[in-house]
Amino acid sequence: MLAYLNVYESWIKFLINSKFTRKGLTFDFEILPLTVFNRQELQQNYFRGAQYGYSKMFAGVAMGIKQMDQLSLMNFENDFLKMSTKMVPLQSSYTTSGNVIADEEKTSTKTAQKTTSQQ
Repeated sequence: MLAYLNVYESWIKFLINSKFTRKGLTFDFEILPLTVFNRQELQQNYFRGAQYGYSKMFAGVAMGIKQMDQLSLMNFENDFLKMSTKMVPLQSSYTTSGNVIADEEKTSTKTAQKTTSQQ
């Protein structure tokens, strides 16, 4: 059945683009190859990709969230509730640049030196 996805995607792209081409728009359409057998693995892959800056939309769709619901929720959380400034993720070696880690190490070294010299 997955082989038919490409044919169906092409047909949908053709229909949408033939209707809106005169307005200077082109659309792409993709059906994620999720099945009951690979859902868990693809969810993890899409989530990992989103952590590194790839599409958050794929991760949401793989979880079963409708695209419009996901967009509405992201707008509500980020624009209205300002959660992007309130809910800052914990820093890790994956989310911190090398400069920040080096600065933190220098600061902790200076603090340790001051503590040792004061004793």
